[in-house]
Amino acid sequence: MEDIIKVVIAGLDEAGKTSILTALDKKYDFHKDITSLTPTIRVEYHATEFLHNKTVFWDMGGQQKYRELYEERQDIYFSGTDLLLYVIDVQDRERFETSLAYLDMILQNFLKQKLEIPLIITFHKFDPGLKDVETVILDVNYLRETIIEKYPNFKILFQQTSIYDIISIVQLISYGLSIFDAKFFELSELLERYLEEFNCKSLIIFDKNGIIISEFYSSIIEPEIYIEFLESIKEHLFLLKRMQEESYEAQSNFSLMGNELLSYLHKLEIGNHSFFTSVIIQEEYKDALLDKFSDFLEDVRVILEPLILS
Repeated sequence: MEDIIKVVIAGLDEAGKTSILTALDKKYDFHKDITSLTPTIRVEYHATEFLHNKTVFWDMGGQQKYRELYEERQDIYFSGTDLLLYVIDVQDRERFETSLAYLDMILQNFLKQKLEIPLIITFHKFDPGLKDVETVILDVNYLRETIIEKYPNFKILFQQTSIYDIISIVQLISYGLSIFDAKFFELSELLERYLEEFNCKSLIIFDKNGIIISEFYSSIIEPEIYIEFLESIKEHLFLLKRMQEESYEAQSNFSLMGNELLSYLHKLEIGNHSFFTSVIIQEEYKDALLDKFSDFLEDVRVILEPLILS
């Protein structure tokens, strides 16, 4: 029987929960869709596939009447949760305490049921223009420290996301789903090894939905290329979506980034599943990359096949 992963996405109304899922699904040209979103009524369900598992996101409406309903019927709404993704709007300072109280209601239910549910808390709407704003940084630190102090027994991963940074959205979901199999640690080690062999700046494996299966980055990314580096990864997200949606014959794509860097996207088929490897590398190492790339793909295949063909 196919395994189903239940991911609950909770937070106050207007925190940006549905926007996160819309951005993840669209990858590009999604901003108009987000501005036209209406409040979620009770729960909306978004289904996708992550490796061999069906994943269902429970997008919980955040209005007070729904929060009260969830509290009354916790056995219905939170039973069987595999991962909780809690969204806090960093631009909504007046409701920080209300958001913390809602989070407490959910976590107290898990504690009462003696459930060890992985938890990702994202400080959302952390838009590029806010990254250096002292009050926002202080607010995020306050929220993080308050949560850590109150829930020492929970495994919590904190993230910062913005719809204007699609990579942050992809990483948010990817980190959450990657906890479900130890093979992901093995894959991360493999990427670390090949990152050194290829002398590349980044090495990322996406699934067909643009969810990151694993990623590894050079510890030295020069400030002058950092923005261009991020833009290139975004372009790979856009390209892999077009590869899926259009009659795109090529299995790989090289493109120039400037600063003597190349970006490389390569499609890998395993059974009926499509994966995409993204590489950012200096031009001088291109030939060495291509010489060893088939070995890398075979090593990736060895790790992923048991996950998707079992």
